[in-house]
Amino acid sequence: MDRGNQVPVIRISEPQKLPSLLKMPGIGTSATKRRLKQTFIRLLLNIYHRSMMRPRKVKILDKTFIVLPGTFSPVWTLTSRFLALNLDVREGEKVLDVGTGCGVQAIFAADVASEVVATDINPIACECARINALINGVFPKMDVRQGDLFEPVGGDEKFDLIIFSPPYLDGEPRDMLERSWMCGKGHDVIRRFFREARRYLREGGRVRMVYSTIADTDILLQILERYRWDWRVVARKKYPLEEIFVLEARPYEG
Repeated sequence: MDRGNQVPVIRISEPQKLPSLLKMPGIGTSATKRRLKQTFIRLLLNIYHRSMMRPRKVKILDKTFIVLPGTFSPVWTLTSRFLALNLDVREGEKVLDVGTGCGVQAIFAADVASEVVATDINPIACECARINALINGVFPKMDVRQGDLFEPVGGDEKFDLIIFSPPYLDGEPRDMLERSWMCGKGHDVIRRFFREARRYLREGGRVRMVYSTIADTDILLQILERYRWDWRVVARKKYPLEEIFVLEARPYEG
């Protein structure tokens, strides 16, 4: 369910609007606490994923997925389910899922969309997404392509909705698996996404992205401002270690 009407669109280039939802008490977190949480989560992610020696069957909402070793497992974090509940795909839309992983968001989108393109830099993740598209009966609608962010997308392709579940832990990934949760120096992955995404949106198109207060929300705001995106928080949920939210963004000129 889209609860976006509860929160106004924020144009970050207007400084007086900066005390927005992300700046309210309970959303932000101190840098020290954030670093400690990220260190703890990074350790657990590595232990869990590197101990996975064979495919596992997992359930996300009403769908079943196979997770191959070497692919990020969507059951380990809260963000996959939460974003899937708040995609707001409309009948007949063309959708792009960037960083699809095992294909969770693309497959939920394909229930409603006319066509879904899913990209991932990890070739194992791409194979996993294709398997899951077959299992969930959306393979004819879903085109899985291997490459970094928009690299596999044609320059003339346009989409109504771009879905992004980004890595948001600080630091450089050491290998392909860590690209699933490490966003690079200066949030490089998120920065490049918002620099490039507008050219792949149809007029009136939008981005839906999930994020967490474990990450640095100040950097996210700076990126949105730098690359001229209006945004609003359409859903949020608080947990003991973090608050996660789904953000909808639209490009503007100026």
